[in-house]
Amino acid sequence: MQQYFADQPLESGGTYELTPEQAHHAGTVLRMDGETIRLVYDGQGYFAVVHRAGRKMTAEVIGIDPVSKELPLDITLAMALIRREKLELVLQKAAELGVSRIILFESSRCVVHARNERIDRQLERWRTILQEASEQCKRDRIPELTGIVPFEKLAAMKRGTGLLAYEKAGLEAARLSTVPLAEACTVVIGPEGGFAAEEAERLLQAGFITVSLGRRILRAETAAIYAGSVLAERAESGAE
Repeated sequence: MQQYFADQPLESGGTYELTPEQAHHAGTVLRMDGETIRLVYDGQGYFAVVHRAGRKMTAEVIGIDPVSKELPLDITLAMALIRREKLELVLQKAAELGVSRIILFESSRCVVHARNERIDRQLERWRTILQEASEQCKRDRIPELTGIVPFEKLAAMKRGTGLLAYEKAGLEAARLSTVPLAEACTVVIGPEGGFAAEEAERLLQAGFITVSLGRRILRAETAAIYAGSVLAERAESGAE
């Protein structure tokens, strides 16, 4: 079932006119007419039947979807800047795994650096990736994406339990699968070059806990997807 995020309030028995982009996708690409779709507005899903009206497409809202697709755990992924194609993979999978918020940051060992003249264009592309991934996996919300922040501002943006995936923490670090969590958590994943010792220490002093992602050293994009998967599984298992 195709899903779109609506740009105006919805109600059972009402109608919604798809945006030009949505109408093109539903009518021209998917050739829909009379099919049921899922619409989402402000975190609530609705079922609707789409109809062609020339180049426009309207959707007749037939009912509320009673099943929430969101996790019962508010997950913030703080992700260091990494190479473009790998970062875009992380954004897509984070949306699919149920991450609530993504903070992109630049630390001392990042091999990729933000360029002011490109930031707005990059953020627009990344938010499009998040929206498309959220539609594909039928989420009720699109993950929030911050602008790119310097490492020094990261600690102040923590929500809930702060978790630092630090490759030099050793086996004494808590396992991500067992560390106690509050109703929200923030997991920090470093760049390809890892964290400088003083950066890790700064987060620890701010109350973050070092966590282990296993005995192997993971690539940055793998670490982010692994962390999101473990946290999502813990959240959904605890909700059953």
